[in-house]
Amino acid sequence: MRSFFTLIKLAITCIFMAQSAIAQSSEASKPSMLEDSDYTEYWEQYLYLSDGSLITSQFLVANFAWPVGDEHGIMLGTLVTPEGELYVIKNGRDRGEWGFNDNAFDIFIHTHRLKQQNGGYSLHLENTMGIADMELTSPFSSFDHKKYSSEDGYIETSFYAPFLSGRGNWQLGPEAGFNPAGPVHNVDQATGFGVHVLMTDKVDQLMNNWTRVVGISRQEEKPFLSAITRPDQKEDIIFKLLGNGETIDEFDDINIKYERITKEKDASYPKRITISAKGNNGEISGTINYVKKFNHFTLTDHLNFFEKSFAQSNPVVTNFRYLADYDLVYKTAQGEKRLTGKALSEFTDIQPPRKAPAKKRRRNRR
Repeated sequence: MRSFFTLIKLAITCIFMAQSAIAQSSEASKPSMLEDSDYTEYWEQYLYLSDGSLITSQFLVANFAWPVGDEHGIMLGTLVTPEGELYVIKNGRDRGEWGFNDNAFDIFIHTHRLKQQNGGYSLHLENTMGIADMELTSPFSSFDHKKYSSEDGYIETSFYAPFLSGRGNWQLGPEAGFNPAGPVHNVDQATGFGVHVLMTDKVDQLMNNWTRVVGISRQEEKPFLSAITRPDQKEDIIFKLLGNGETIDEFDDINIKYERITKEKDASYPKRITISAKGNNGEISGTINYVKKFNHFTLTDHLNFFEKSFAQSNPVVTNFRYLADYDLVYKTAQGEKRLTGKALSEFTDIQPPRKAPAKKRRRNRR
């Protein structure tokens, strides 16, 4: 009889835990709508397509200074074609022209939509620059960085989809030079990740740089790396070895060395990363080399005059996006295995706001 009641108690506990996890997932899938003046929250997706193109999208909600105002929604997307051409898909809207579902992961900004459905995710981007439709799945639960606090705020970071895969299509529109639209490009394989970030302070007060690397090769074992350097120079690193729907190993005691540092304008990025770590099941070491450039993206370079006027006080964020080669050696009690393949990679460099050039004083003529 005691075992029967123990079983019932265990079942009730499991149901409660499942309901709690669902509630947490639901809360994380809708904007918090905080009143902080520096409140910013976004869902960002990176996808490498089998035709050699790259699609990124960021569904962002933030409080801005006048004349934009609070509770403003922006979708900022980029499409890099197989030929290396960059097209920016973006729209900003006030409440009423953007919104979300209180009970499900479903957010829209103007004509752009990101939602959870059929056990996966649906992504739709559309304006006169181009259209993209992706149907994606992720077999992993979220990976979270530690909450970090500055003097005036904090940041919470969660990979809601550490590994995304699926298929879809994209098409360029009249703003990209086509009349009325370019050909539809169908892709049978898209791989990448999705991340959710909530901030209540300027980003340069919360991190100095952010490295993200996700293996996209067909090999069973794929590396997942997310390494953030904070303003106090402390590192917050997530490093895992992912399999087909399961985590093969997760590592601590992680050592990262950035090599072949390259400068561009006011920012810099590495072209090679050396890494070593100890895990629950073994040890891993090796290199990640940035080999194919997608683009170097600085948002302020793609703003119009009006947008630049209210963005002058914002930190300068530059994203260095590459296809990488990883070469790792994984040692366990069962032996040694070499892991090689391709990865989607990005290094984000964050600098304080650019100082406006000093105005020259005109001397009065006498």
